[in-house]
Amino acid sequence: MAATGTASTFGQSRESSNIVAKTLSVTGNFLRRKPLGAFGAIITLILILTAVFADSIAQYDPLEQSQRVALVAPGADFWAGTDQFGRDMFSRLVYGARVSLFVGVGATILALFPGIWVGIMSAYFGGLFDYIVQRVVDSVQAIPGIILLIAIMVVLSARFPDVPSQVMVVIALALPRAISSSRVMRGSTMQISNSEYVTAARALGASDSRIMARHILPNIVSPIIVMASLGFGEFILAEATLSFLGFGVQAPAPSWGSMLSAEGRAYMFAAPWLLWGPAIALSLVVFGANMFGDALRDVLDPRLRGSR
Repeated sequence: MAATGTASTFGQSRESSNIVAKTLSVTGNFLRRKPLGAFGAIITLILILTAVFADSIAQYDPLEQSQRVALVAPGADFWAGTDQFGRDMFSRLVYGARVSLFVGVGATILALFPGIWVGIMSAYFGGLFDYIVQRVVDSVQAIPGIILLIAIMVVLSARFPDVPSQVMVVIALALPRAISSSRVMRGSTMQISNSEYVTAARALGASDSRIMARHILPNIVSPIIVMASLGFGEFILAEATLSFLGFGVQAPAPSWGSMLSAEGRAYMFAAPWLLWGPAIALSLVVFGANMFGDALRDVLDPRLRGSR
C-alpha cells in the first residue's frame, strides 16, 4: 500500500512537472516569436492587476473633492496632478482601469456566447433560418457603429433609468458585436460542418445539439479566442468614445473617456496633465490588447500568420 501510494504521488509530481515545463516552453517560444504580442500581454496583465488591486494602489478616494488643491500639477503629493475639483488624477486613472476591465470583459463575454451559437446554428441548419440571420446581420452592419451605439444607449437609459450606466454600456456594446460575430462563427462552422467526423456523427445517430456542442464547437475555439482578445481592446476604446460623447459611463464614476471629455478638453492648455493621463492609459491598453490579439491570431491560425 505504501509503495503504491508513493508511486502514485511520484507520478502526479512528475505529471505536474511536465505541465509546468511545457507551459514554460510554450511561453518562451511565444516570447521569442511574438515579442510585441508578449509586450501586449504584459500591458493587459498590468491592467487586470491594477483594476483588481485598485483599492490598494490608489493614493486617495477618486471621488473626494477639495478646492484647496484644485488643478495642482503632478508632484510628490499628487503623482498625476489634480483636476478642477481637487480630485487626485492618479487615483481616478487607477479606478478608471477597473471600469475599462469591467466593460471589456463583460462586453466580450456577453457578445461571444450568443454570437457563437447563432453562427453555428445558422451554418448548421442553413435554409430559411440562415437567410433570416444573415439579413439581420446585413441590416445591423449597414448602420454606422457609433450611431447604433448611441441609439442603443439612449433607448436603454430611457427604458431602464435605475440600471447602472456601466451595465448599460456593456449591453450596448455587446448587442451589435454578438450579431456581427455570428457571421465569423458561421464561416468557421461551414468549413467543418461537412467534415468526415461530423458526417460520421450524423450516421451514428447523434443529435444536432450533440454534434454542435461536441464536434463543431471544440474545433472553432481558435477563432473564438482571437475574436475575444481583439474585441477586448475594441470594447475599451468604444466605451471611452461613448463616455467622451457623454453617452457612456456617467459622472462621478471615473472613466478614461469622460476624463478626456469633461476635464481634458476644458483644461487642455491650463492643466494639460488632465489630458495626458487618460490619453496615455487608454492608448497603452488598446495597443497592448490589439498586439496580444494579433499575436494570438498568428499563432492559432497558421493561414493568417504575419511577420515575426
